[in-house]
Amino acid sequence: MKQAHYDIVIVGGGMVGASMALALAGIASRYGLQIAIIDAAKTEQATPTAAGDLDGRATALALGSRNLLHSIGAWVPLQDYAQAIVDINVSDQGQPFGAQIRAQDVGQKALGYVLQNQHMGQVFWQQLNQQCAGQITMIDQSKVLELDNAIKDSRLLYERQGTTGSEQVEITCQLIVMADGGRSNLREDLGMFNYQQSYEQVALVVNVVLDKPHNGLACERFTAHGPMAVLPLLTADEQHRAAIVWTQPNQRAEELAAMDDDTLLTELQNQIGYPMGEFRALGQRQIYPLTLSVANEQARQGLAVIGNAAHTLHPIAGQGFNLALRGVFALAEQVHKACRAQASIGSLAYLQAFVDASAGDQQRTVGASDQIMKLFSSGDKTLMIGRQLGLLAMQKMPLAKTLFARSAMGLDRPLADVLPLTGGRHD
Repeated sequence: MKQAHYDIVIVGGGMVGASMALALAGIASRYGLQIAIIDAAKTEQATPTAAGDLDGRATALALGSRNLLHSIGAWVPLQDYAQAIVDINVSDQGQPFGAQIRAQDVGQKALGYVLQNQHMGQVFWQQLNQQCAGQITMIDQSKVLELDNAIKDSRLLYERQGTTGSEQVEITCQLIVMADGGRSNLREDLGMFNYQQSYEQVALVVNVVLDKPHNGLACERFTAHGPMAVLPLLTADEQHRAAIVWTQPNQRAEELAAMDDDTLLTELQNQIGYPMGEFRALGQRQIYPLTLSVANEQARQGLAVIGNAAHTLHPIAGQGFNLALRGVFALAEQVHKACRAQASIGSLAYLQAFVDASAGDQQRTVGASDQIMKLFSSGDKTLMIGRQLGLLAMQKMPLAKTLFARSAMGLDRPLADVLPLTGGRHD
């Protein structure tokens, strides 16, 4: 059996795992750390393509998340694929009051940005390949079989499928970062159980072509059976496009999957109205169940859990990846502190500091998403009156609107203390 040693091993090479590597890259360069990323998929060394594909999920990136990426030099290559959100229209179907949040009203050029996941992932990997090759090793087509955190060195065993067969490799490292998603078998194998609640709902995710420019408008409409978000996408091939996430009861999943495009277009249009114009064509639809989960244990000696492996939340407020990214940078900050102190980066003291620093953010974000979903999915007349009053108050009270907007944009939290991709000052 082959053996290898790295300082940090990241399990999972999706957007969260790749952003973890980017957040650590400047620190790794400055302090000579070696990082490995292990992922089951085959790594595609593709140059990011132009934003012309109508298929594929999109992510709403809060302004605070954009600032985190900018702090390490990772935003500039992303911005060509990002559509700015300059206005948000919030409405309650069949009710008179709503709220509109404008970037200019809160002193910003944009409230956030929308990127298709494919482009974001490709840019992340392009940056890792171009700027971090000396510190970061990608191990693709591999499955982690075992892992064990230990006082001195954590241990991980993986199997890689190659053209001549499979081979097993044992890795030792100071820190294992689990970024392997919400269905993390490794977390369960370690007994790191999580709180889980089914919403008895599914999310329909689909991109649409619009008949007119959206001008950076995003819409959030609360309907009788679940919220709908319509997010602006970059115009491509002279097509004005938007991404839709619509929450519906579980029992509608098969119906929505089987519905022909024209019927679905009509139903989507009837739910949101025409603030963004007429929906003309659909991309490929995806339907997936919605659950709330939070890992009760997110760090041990030599082991940390991030992203969906640590928490999944309702997509109503579009905060899932933003919360994950803040956790990524909180962990990178503790690695930086350990390096400056010449301490073990797998030390439980630093990892517990990461958990403590993230706990309040997680509770607020998960709790807010959960409560907003329950409030705006209810047909109870008292709650309907309450949410109408809330929308009216937010529209009529500039300070309340500003505070809400700054929190949603992630501007009420300081930037993490990490180093840019090209290295940085040695404290």
